[in-house]
Amino acid sequence: MSKDPDYLDYNGLKIDPLIFTQGFVPACDLSICGGRCCHWGVNVDKPHVDVIMQYEDKIKEVMDKHQPKDSSEWFEKESHEDEDFPSGYAIGTEVFVSPQGLEKCVFNDSIGRCSIQVMAVENGMHKWAIKPKYCIMYPLTIVDNVLTCDLDHAERLDYCGTSHPENYTRTVFESTTEELKHIIGEEGYNFLNDHYIKHYKSKNIYSKESEEKI
Repeated sequence: MSKDPDYLDYNGLKIDPLIFTQGFVPACDLSICGGRCCHWGVNVDKPHVDVIMQYEDKIKEVMDKHQPKDSSEWFEKESHEDEDFPSGYAIGTEVFVSPQGLEKCVFNDSIGRCSIQVMAVENGMHKWAIKPKYCIMYPLTIVDNVLTCDLDHAERLDYCGTSHPENYTRTVFESTTEELKHIIGEEGYNFLNDHYIKHYKSKNIYSKESEEKI
């Protein structure tokens, strides 16, 4: 994957140009999707589990009555090797069955919100202060050191998934400005934005500007 000459490079991270062309919805909207992208849980860098557990009691306070309050049920028991995480090891969050019969991440509440993010906001922290990286990133992901679109996940989703292109109004790149700045910084985002404007913006099928040129 990383040998593809079309990939950009930013500080050693490969960038898949697919992020500039793949369509996406205007923004995440829990009132429409209910946070379905969270239903299967997420892999977390092994040391980050300890960071989350520092806020165990506060997270429990914002969970709804159906979410597991026993923190021993929050994460899988075994870690696995994964070089896309700083420690080289990842641990998955566990899932539970909601009253509607849906398997959901233990941190996904009844209206689709992330309890980790809700806790952070209610305690005056940045909303993503301790939220797992790959939860923040979706529909982006990093695989084999390549920043790309999480199409495998998207295949299973309604509304924003790849089976519903009629809902697309922007590219993944345009829809993830805040996420990209959080992941690779302002300078990194500006680097990608300059590349997007130069090579992709005028060809963007979702852009009103490109429609005017046709």
